[in-house]
Amino acid sequence: MSAHAALTDTVSPFGTYKAEGLVRAAWKLADRHDLSASLRKRIRSLAAWAFSGPYDTEADGLKFRIYPGQNYDDRKILAKGRLPERAEHKLLHPYLKAGSVFLDVGANIGSYSLFAASRGACVLAVEANPDTAAKLGFNLRANGLESEIQVAEVAVGDAEGSLQLWSEPSNCGFATLVPELTTGEWAGNWSPRDVPVRPLADLVREAGLSRVDVLKVDVEGFEDRVVLPFLRTAERHMWPRVVMLETNCRPHWAEDCTKVLEDLGYRAAGGTEDNTVFELAA
Repeated sequence: MSAHAALTDTVSPFGTYKAEGLVRAAWKLADRHDLSASLRKRIRSLAAWAFSGPYDTEADGLKFRIYPGQNYDDRKILAKGRLPERAEHKLLHPYLKAGSVFLDVGANIGSYSLFAASRGACVLAVEANPDTAAKLGFNLRANGLESEIQVAEVAVGDAEGSLQLWSEPSNCGFATLVPELTTGEWAGNWSPRDVPVRPLADLVREAGLSRVDVLKVDVEGFEDRVVLPFLRTAERHMWPRVVMLETNCRPHWAEDCTKVLEDLGYRAAGGTEDNTVFELAA
């Protein structure tokens, strides 16, 4: 199926779309980091034109309907044959067990949410992009985990209202509420859409959660405006034991989230190139 005909299909049963050998070979080539960045970009553009998706595949025992021409995580799953955030999952693994409560803000297609649910956690997945949320919903159903994962199709901010969510067609997982991120290093064919915004405390209450064990936030430069209002308004017993923050867009924060976390009693307990895990001191 070419990029010209690629449609979002959340109805056909899993297994409808096979990723044959040529498809996998093309996306593996586009992911080869021994090639120059400019050459990889050209190969990726050709692969997206010819093999945009959808394709049904499994990674680390989880089922996904992926659209590699439209999403970085989907490309990684197809090229690597595994989940894209393996190092981050290893960091979170000790904190996730049966009965844990995992809050996934910026859930994308569900690689974190499905991983946590497969460990027995109760999950609230928050995804602001309606198209991505539809793909997330399909993946939950394909894995039979829709009863373990609640989905909130909203953005998270410090007050109820609406904001413009900017997205780029080659990587819908990199949608952002920070318009400055759409220029410079990440310049592309960005377009905005209005999305509803809710405070995190409201979503937690409406989901019926009595605690949050692990909070993961990956919202492209808006992390501080998700985490800090929650910690400043929630009772201390509701503070998550563990917070994983995406920090590679830290220059775009309105407030230094890491410093505030440390002031509140969190300590850095591990990290990767893109994310830092904070644990609340006993």
